[in-house]
Amino acid sequence: MEMLNRFITTLIDGYGVAGLVLIVLFVLFFTVQMVQICKMLIVARFKLTSLPQTRKVQPPVSVVIPLFGEDEEYLKGDFRVLLSQSCANYEVVAVYVGKEDSYYATLKHLRKFYKHLKTTQIDYAPQYPITTRLALNVGIKTATYDYIILTTPETRPTTRSWVDYMAKGFMYGDIVLGYCNWERKRGILNLFYRKYRLSEVRTYLASAIRGYQYGASHNSMGFTKELYFSVRGFNHLDLTAGEDDLFVQTIATPDNVSVLLTPMAHCAEQAPQSFNAWKMEIYRQGQTRKFYTQTARNAETCELLCRATFFVAAIAAMALLPIEIKIFAALLFVARYITVSVVAKKCATRLGEEGIAAWSPVFDFIEPLVRFIVRTTQPKHIYKWR
Repeated sequence: MEMLNRFITTLIDGYGVAGLVLIVLFVLFFTVQMVQICKMLIVARFKLTSLPQTRKVQPPVSVVIPLFGEDEEYLKGDFRVLLSQSCANYEVVAVYVGKEDSYYATLKHLRKFYKHLKTTQIDYAPQYPITTRLALNVGIKTATYDYIILTTPETRPTTRSWVDYMAKGFMYGDIVLGYCNWERKRGILNLFYRKYRLSEVRTYLASAIRGYQYGASHNSMGFTKELYFSVRGFNHLDLTAGEDDLFVQTIATPDNVSVLLTPMAHCAEQAPQSFNAWKMEIYRQGQTRKFYTQTARNAETCELLCRATFFVAAIAAMALLPIEIKIFAALLFVARYITVSVVAKKCATRLGEEGIAAWSPVFDFIEPLVRFIVRTTQPKHIYKWR
């Protein structure tokens, strides 16, 4: 104890109280950050087969997809990709929300070529908006099988094996989570969109692997009907988002979630057409955050605060303290960025996200500020009829 006191006294004499506080801050938060970053390695290392098998055979599945509006191009393109999956035993339940008889006739006509397609219609009236949750509820009740997979018309399976791999996930859990990112396009903004979502999804998948599920994506998720009816379905009232995150938080336990990380089980969502469109989608999803468990909210906030504090303390130390501390702080700064780059590369490779990892150091630096701006500028009310 005496030696520690002498050491602290020496530091205060050499660098002052403010200098000592800076040193303690960037060393402390460097350590915390390294632990938080390395936790993400579980995404790169996880194998589904490491989980105990709860079912001996792959069950048949029902893929439920709500169709809002009349998108003829979708029926001719990505919808047929969904209908042409290699899975031996599955059905697609399409819930059309609209009043165009000709469009619904085209949809029903596809049943002649795809016997595993099932269709149903909900009339849409502007004075009585139909939410995504209501359309999904109808689809799930219409489904033949007890194992449900959700997706959207904005989402395209990247392989013909997507349904097959999602169905395999039910052999290891009652909830199945797949990976879905924005589709890959040219441009810096597209890289930013994909990196932003990858950061979010990687975090909740890592939590799910550890048994602390708090997030999901309605683009690529599955669950059993038994779980669905046990909580009376989606019941998050007036939220325009919630059929994924909040629902999964309701039904997930530490041992019933199956996470699929192989690129064969991935899908891609149509990328936003503009920055404002991306921002509104982030705002819409952010409505559910205040309903997260305190543990989930604290963990996310803590990571961002620790990262921002480390940056500020390390930069201040490099700018204000003597040369030996400048060098020490710079070494920790570089060591952290090397770790960030390595972990990001491993996770991006596992998730089939080529071209993103190289931008990780830049995104890592600006992410706390971006997320702070997103949260502080979030509108109180966001309405999206579907």
